[in-house]
Amino acid sequence: MGFAKIRGKLTSRVGSTVTFGTPRDVGQSGGKAGRGRIIDEIWLTPEINQLPPRTPEHVNDWGDYSTCAQLIRWDDGTYNIRLAYYRRRCGEDWWEYASQTTVSGPPQEIKALCEKVLLKENWFRDNPGE
Repeated sequence: MGFAKIRGKLTSRVGSTVTFGTPRDVGQSGGKAGRGRIIDEIWLTPEINQLPPRTPEHVNDWGDYSTCAQLIRWDDGTYNIRLAYYRRRCGEDWWEYASQTTVSGPPQEIKALCEKVLLKENWFRDNPGE
């Protein structure tokens, strides 16, 4: 399954539709895909979205990544927050949604996860594993 290529600068995705395909077992039981619309978003480093394509800096350069959180309103009226990222390969002039399996859940679950992560103060040290 391919995702649409966003040519040039990575602009706001607010208003874009999203579809979450059903896991095979859910689909086999008659479950349907989730469909909704992005109604708000925040970007970790929005300035990267405006930069021109670049050449690789080293052999393991995977390109540019832009991380965001998006508020999705589903067609059934419920909400999810999706922590996602988009990728642009070195030398290419398009971004692709790259987090096919991403963290997404009801706002209170995402809030609880973020609060628990922030309590792990040692994770934010220069050498978190020591």
